[in-house]
Amino acid sequence: MTRRMSNPSPEVDEQMMRRAIRLAMNGRGLVEPNPMVGCVIVKGDRVIGEGFHAQYGGPHAEPAALAACTESPAGATAYVTLEPCCHTSKKTPPCAPRLIEAKLRRVVVGCLDPNPDVNGKGIGMLHDAGIEVVGPVLEAASKQLIAPFLTALSHRRPFVTSKWAQSANAKIAGTVGRALRITNEVSDRVVHALRARCDAIIVGTNTVLADDPLLTARGVDSTRPLLRVVLSNSLKIPLTSRLVTTARDHPLVIYSSVASAAGSSRLVEGLQSAGAEVVLLDDHDGRFSFSDVLADLHARRVTHALVEPGPTLTRYLFARGQADRVWVFQSPHPIDEAAALSAPKVMYPETARADIAGDTLIEYLNPQSEVFFSPEPSADFLLAADADA
Repeated sequence: MTRRMSNPSPEVDEQMMRRAIRLAMNGRGLVEPNPMVGCVIVKGDRVIGEGFHAQYGGPHAEPAALAACTESPAGATAYVTLEPCCHTSKKTPPCAPRLIEAKLRRVVVGCLDPNPDVNGKGIGMLHDAGIEVVGPVLEAASKQLIAPFLTALSHRRPFVTSKWAQSANAKIAGTVGRALRITNEVSDRVVHALRARCDAIIVGTNTVLADDPLLTARGVDSTRPLLRVVLSNSLKIPLTSRLVTTARDHPLVIYSSVASAAGSSRLVEGLQSAGAEVVLLDDHDGRFSFSDVLADLHARRVTHALVEPGPTLTRYLFARGQADRVWVFQSPHPIDEAAALSAPKVMYPETARADIAGDTLIEYLNPQSEVFFSPEPSADFLLAADADA
């Protein structure tokens, strides 16, 4: 994609693109289903403006950076994490013409936009206007930044994060699955912040029976609706559970199979009467497929799904490679019960870890995922680490 040789060194280009990537992360949880995008404008050796896509439907990163410029951007270089858009079939005006109007000399791009309305066309528009276009620069990192966007656009499913807490000796619950408080209050706040940035939170039947969770984002500001999801082959979900009794106030979708529901018609009717939506999927060897769940969630515009699994659901996801990312909150304290449940072993490479007021947050990325590009700490991870700094 590089059109001409550029004056600044590759090291400077990478440094500024890193800055733009980190800036883009400030839009996490606010811009979806759009991608996070950051833009840094440099003139000489000075940053004169920077911006990021801060709100779905609001200004994109490039016009935000231009508006923040402390002097004329004419002759400057813009570092943009994603190819500037050029199409008009969206809420905001296209960005490539704005960069042309600003008389930039040079635009450095992190990665191309795979959207067919843009893919290469934004770059072409800039080049045809006489602007030097350089890139991709830090392409893998720029793609990893927007992995959820790429997952939805190219693979028509949500990005999947699996999350659990474990003790210092890798136990996730007490004897016979007895629920225990494992992590500290700061870690709990980080979890609720993550929930608030996602579109759906998923658990299995055993978690509903053992923990009676509410599955909401509490104590954090959030403008995103959070869809609560239960995967249940058995449909043994008590009508008195907190999930069901709050279904009219907080959306609840229960996925099961056609065969399971055939013998549970009264229970299905009871769940639906309480306000839950029961979705019956085709059977695959006596069970429904998580891939079918993800396809249905994609149709509901879910871009990022958070799974808080028990051991059974975790084994299922790992066996099929269906977790794109794993978060483990590890307490410094052990659970000294001989029959305590053990945490699964994560076979993915660790990408980052951070201290969360004494607990340790460890992030892993699945290298076999369709949307693994680089072992970069995710936006969620860096935001969590910054919040506890």
